[in-house]
Amino acid sequence: MRQALAILCLLYCSKASCSALDAALPGRLGRARLVRTAPVLRIRGGEPLPEVEVGPYGSVHAHDIKLHNVWSTKIAGKDAEAPVNDIHVKAMKVNHIGEWLADLTEEVNPMIKRFYGINTNFCGSDESIISVLYVNSLRATTKGIETCQWLRAGPRREIYFRPSHVTAAIVTCGGLCPGLNNVIREITCTLLSTYGAKRVWGIPFGYRGFYDGEWRDLTVKDVDQIHKRGGTVLGSSRGGHDLNKIMDSLISMKVNQVYVIGGDGTHRGANAISNEAKKRQIQMCVAGVPKTIDNDVAFIDKSFGFDTAVEAAVKVIQCALVEAQDAVNGIGIVKLMGRECGFVAMHATLAAGDVDVCLIPEVPFCKDELFAYVEKKLFQKGHCLIVVAEGAGQEFFEGIDLGTDLSGNKKLPDIGAYLKDESKSWFQNKGRSVNVRYIDPSYQVRSVPTVASDSIYCSALGSNVVHGAMAGLTGFSCGKVNDRYCYIPIDEMCDPKRTVRVSQQNRFYMRMLRQTGQPSFVKS
Repeated sequence: MRQALAILCLLYCSKASCSALDAALPGRLGRARLVRTAPVLRIRGGEPLPEVEVGPYGSVHAHDIKLHNVWSTKIAGKDAEAPVNDIHVKAMKVNHIGEWLADLTEEVNPMIKRFYGINTNFCGSDESIISVLYVNSLRATTKGIETCQWLRAGPRREIYFRPSHVTAAIVTCGGLCPGLNNVIREITCTLLSTYGAKRVWGIPFGYRGFYDGEWRDLTVKDVDQIHKRGGTVLGSSRGGHDLNKIMDSLISMKVNQVYVIGGDGTHRGANAISNEAKKRQIQMCVAGVPKTIDNDVAFIDKSFGFDTAVEAAVKVIQCALVEAQDAVNGIGIVKLMGRECGFVAMHATLAAGDVDVCLIPEVPFCKDELFAYVEKKLFQKGHCLIVVAEGAGQEFFEGIDLGTDLSGNKKLPDIGAYLKDESKSWFQNKGRSVNVRYIDPSYQVRSVPTVASDSIYCSALGSNVVHGAMAGLTGFSCGKVNDRYCYIPIDEMCDPKRTVRVSQQNRFYMRMLRQTGQPSFVKS
């Protein structure tokens, strides 16, 4: 039987050369080499395109890269002939202001002289990473997983802003999330301390703060301790994106770098600012840091604050467990964040290890089947613990319209309160009383300071977006892809066709089912 082999292939490519990956594989796997051959016209799905000029990067070609000695299974003592598959790499190109500013001046990065050892640690101007390659993987083929080429994040030798002329603005939008202050702090310190920027403005309460708020002049001293508290010192809000008013304010304040921290809608607003700067031929870079506690951002390994949210959620689950255990026929219900995806609920369930039922938006359920299982758990151990994502069970609220918030998100009825009432009613109809303890910790989970892993992650995100903007990149966000920091084009990241959801075939989801022991709650 043919086994699936996933190869994590990190290819560092540059216009001058492509370094060889020469990894020794155990036993009969031998050695794997990457060899760059003559240029071929294969860009974006293999469509033939002519050689093009792209800003300061010079000529851009597409190349074949061959993998040698890729291992496959043995059949009857003989090597099976590995299938020959063309793997087309999609280039995730990031815009550069040099594409529309012909007289752009190249500057020397001040980090060359200021930091010992950094001289050999700069990224090449077009150094990139190719994401996971799957070999002999039916799962990858079925899911249509793309192989993408990402611009690697990090400092460049050549920058396109004179640091003493840089005036930057930082804004946080949408709901709160652990790590916002960490990102603000790192962006500010990298601009002022590392590059020596002229000024960093903090924009109050989201996009509307650009034109309807008092800007805050941030210093290193101002942000030195803000990472120790949750929330955002700048304040945050939804909506308020008036492009013309925002552009007028940015131009009047001579801002040439804009840093936006927010979710999907916020990034679309950031991209609109970047495109407008291009339209007006302005030397202005716009960079984003993806923020969502739900962890549903396309491409990246995870969003900042997710680990912290899961850890905070586990503490609440432990409290609910005690409440359920110490009551007669106790049922604990914990509602966690997750409008359209159940990553927080699923991971918190796995981490807690005490949950009997986990309900997520991606998997519908039947109330009778659910409560019959709860009854079984009450009979077995005297209590039952349920974790439910806020977007789960919305099929029970058809016809109910609570409107939308300022970001355009549909307001959801409270599934936790619904399950509390329905469970009481279900057991009462069976002549049995239960004690239901319902906890909704949403604001507690999202407003706490970061745990260590998120603090480190936020620090790297904040510094890397500054490095990208100083190198002249714009209309991009930053995140970890296959554990490497990359620059991600905002238009690709926010493509509405790309949705990140928990699949019932997801291995984390399957582990969660094994741990809880819960059956399918779909009525047969």
